[in-house]
Amino acid sequence: MRKLAVLMLLVAAQMSAQSAPAPRTAADPLAPVAWMAGGTWHGEAKGPSGKLTKIDTRIERELSGKAFNFSTDFDGVQQYQGFFAYDAAKKAIVFSYPNADGSLTVGTVVPDQDSLVWDFRMTEATGSVEHYQVHVHQDGADDYTWALFAPQGDSWSKLFEIHYHRTRD
Repeated sequence: MRKLAVLMLLVAAQMSAQSAPAPRTAADPLAPVAWMAGGTWHGEAKGPSGKLTKIDTRIERELSGKAFNFSTDFDGVQQYQGFFAYDAAKKAIVFSYPNADGSLTVGTVVPDQDSLVWDFRMTEATGSVEHYQVHVHQDGADDYTWALFAPQGDSWSKLFEIHYHRTRD
C-alpha cells in the first residue's frame, strides 16, 4: 500500500510539473540601448570657432547586465562618466552623468520609431537648468547619428549632429 501511495505521489508530481507553464524569461528592459555596448565610438564635432573636437565614448554592460557604464573623452580628456539603467517605477531607461565642468545631466531614453530619444535636463554648475533632447539613429552595427535638439516654442530645433563609428578594441 505504501509503495502505491509513493508511486501515486510521484506520478502526480510529474503530471503537475509537465502541466505547469515554463518559466518566462523577462525581456531585457535595456535592449533598446544594448547595441551600443562594446568597443569605442568615435566622432568629431566642429565648434563655433571651427575647431574640430575628437570624441571617444566607451559603453560597457555592468552588474550582470543590469546597467551600462559609459565614459566620454574630448580630445583625450575625460568629460563624462555615467550610466544607463532601467527604473522599474518609471518603467523607463534612465541615464545620468556628471560633466568635468561640474554640471549634472539626468534623463530618460525612449524608443521612437527608428531612433532613440534621450530627453534630459542639464543642471549647470551655476544652478541653471536647461532642457534638451538627443535623437540617436542607428545606421548599422557600428555606426549611428547623434543629433542634439533644444526647445524652441512648441517644437524642437536641431543644434548640430555627430556621426559616430565604433571600433572593436
